[in-house]
Amino acid sequence: MGVTPAQWRAASNPQGAHALCQAVSDDARYGHARGVAQQATRAANLVRLPTDERRRLLCAAWLHDVGYGLSGGYHPIAGARALRLAGHEDLARLVAHHSGAATRARLLGLPSVEAEFPAPVGADHGLLNLLDVADLLTGMRGEHIDPATRLRGVTDRHGVDSASVRTLIENVNRLGSQADTRTLVETLSSATSTA
Repeated sequence: MGVTPAQWRAASNPQGAHALCQAVSDDARYGHARGVAQQATRAANLVRLPTDERRRLLCAAWLHDVGYGLSGGYHPIAGARALRLAGHEDLARLVAHHSGAATRARLLGLPSVEAEFPAPVGADHGLLNLLDVADLLTGMRGEHIDPATRLRGVTDRHGVDSASVRTLIENVNRLGSQADTRTLVETLSSATSTA
């Protein structure tokens, strides 16, 4: 799509990540990424995320679906590979594992995500949870939604027995099993419903 190596190198700052997202995304994907970035910012504020982690989270939010605009198959892996090539290993791992991507790959019979991109650990594991919350609470065009609305939308698009629905249910269960994360989802969802 005419993206330069310099644009990929700049992906580790939020402005560069935003510009890269705009360059490779169609309008709908860009709208979704914008909504995820907004929800990620709200989540970062609520948990008082340190500045460096906040920047990585915002970059990951802008870039989580960038692989849709690239060739290379499964979108989390396509995006992660491009980020790795540009020297952004931490972002590559967040993108590769966002929203249960490893589970969905297994359900689809695709190669293991973990074999190519180890799961984020330490502070980045926490960032992955925040990214997943932000993605869960954002609709296809960037609208802020609750988990039930997200599940209905995915079910309508893909069917009740699809890998997408099964992955989303597993992701919701995982996030819901963590008290702090569940509270964050509830807080952001209630703010969305009153906005």
